[in-house]
Amino acid sequence: MSEIEQYRKDIDAIDQELTRLFELRLNTVLKVGQYKKEYDLPVLDTSREQAVIEENTSRLKDPQFEPQVTQFFQSMMEITKDMQTALFKLEE
Repeated sequence: MSEIEQYRKDIDAIDQELTRLFELRLNTVLKVGQYKKEYDLPVLDTSREQAVIEENTSRLKDPQFEPQVTQFFQSMMEITKDMQTALFKLEE
């Protein structure tokens, strides 16, 4: 196996784990959405989003990746806000 093939195999394994974890996160996001709907809470919580980003960027071993990790979490939270908004609309 060439070096690039090994790197790609490693990426595939990481992607598999990311998919598993993202699905778990999405299922939990739906529960949060249900809770927000039940208690008439807004989908957007800017302070929570900022705290999530700060907490996760602080976990980095290599701070050069801070912009990418910030973008990753912003993108992921945008997806989850869209899911919660759709959930609110479905149950109206």
